[in-house]
Amino acid sequence: VASGNAVPVLVSIGGDTSNAVTIAVVGSQPTGLGGTWTFTAQSSLYGFKSSASGLLTQNGNSVSGQLSLSGTPCATSAGVSGTVSGSALSMTLNENGQLVKFTGTVSADGSSASGTYVAPSGGCTNGNYGTWSGVRQ
Repeated sequence: VASGNAVPVLVSIGGDTSNAVTIAVVGSQPTGLGGTWTFTAQSSLYGFKSSASGLLTQNGNSVSGQLSLSGTPCATSAGVSGTVSGSALSMTLNENGQLVKFTGTVSADGSSASGTYVAPSGGCTNGNYGTWSGVRQ
């Protein structure tokens, strides 16, 4: 059977063949994100680059993990949690109580992702925002 989101199916019995019927995925299926990831972020407000790496786990549409951080003013590690629906990804990084919101899209094979992030005003994140990208190792 062919793989994909819309697969044509034919049934043959005793030399007679049915009309082709396409079986399609209905609704958003979560993209598999489990594994070790490396992320980079570019601040549009302050101009610095930061990176993170660690293991993400996925249970249905829920994603979580613990990341090691570098180049960031708030912490050296942070918990991350969020959801994936189809190719849409939404995660929150808890950087010593500073909640940074990451949104974006995941590639069809779940091996890369990218998007934007925004942090609240105040604290060490102080309204930072920018872009991010990640690859699964």
